[in-house]
Amino acid sequence: MTSYRSTQAPSGDLRDIFIAAVAPNRNFADVGGLWGIVNEKVSVAYQYGATKTTMIDVTPPEDELWLQFRDRMAGLNVPDVESLSADILQLGATDNAPKFQVVHSSGVLYHMPDPIRYLTALRKITQEYLILTSAITRTRIESETGSLSLPEAAVLFVPALDGTEKAVLAAQWQPVVGTGAIGITRDEHDWRFDNFGPWWWLPTPKAMEAMCRVAGFHVLDGDYTWSGNAYTVLLSTFG
Repeated sequence: MTSYRSTQAPSGDLRDIFIAAVAPNRNFADVGGLWGIVNEKVSVAYQYGATKTTMIDVTPPEDELWLQFRDRMAGLNVPDVESLSADILQLGATDNAPKFQVVHSSGVLYHMPDPIRYLTALRKITQEYLILTSAITRTRIESETGSLSLPEAAVLFVPALDGTEKAVLAAQWQPVVGTGAIGITRDEHDWRFDNFGPWWWLPTPKAMEAMCRVAGFHVLDGDYTWSGNAYTVLLSTFG
């Protein structure tokens, strides 16, 4: 049986470990990694032998974030990175969508009003492997405000939370992200289908893996990350 827990990656970050296992001698795209800049995985893929690297992000091409990203790549001696300003949902819906042997996406899935559409868009551009990370929910959450129990197959729809349920979830996430969880630790009243700022969904790991299978992926490996607040999976387009 193939082991994807590569010993080449000195980092304890499971995303880096999976990248080290599948990126060598393949082209690589990071989807949605522009926010925060330092969270990008293009440089990691290049470090472990990716032959060509691309950043795909919805940020407009004139935004300063792209300049910061290019400066970071230059500082890390990562050459010839393609910058693609595009909405992945629209990109995945086109007949001539670009294809990449390895794709990475972290911190995007739970911001999508339609997560299955996002996953199918990723499937459209992925030739071999997808490394996917999302914030998830635990099946048992307790705080001074109460408790919340969920089945293993559950997905929390954040706009539906109110009262005690929302208070319990907010108490869990506030020490982790402060007011950064829009809709959970910070109120959100603009639940528009084109608003990608809020946290829309929190799946359990079991539900997240099932969503990936529905979108056409096979689950090769997966584990909790971010101190148990996120889940990272290595997916393939083949069995």
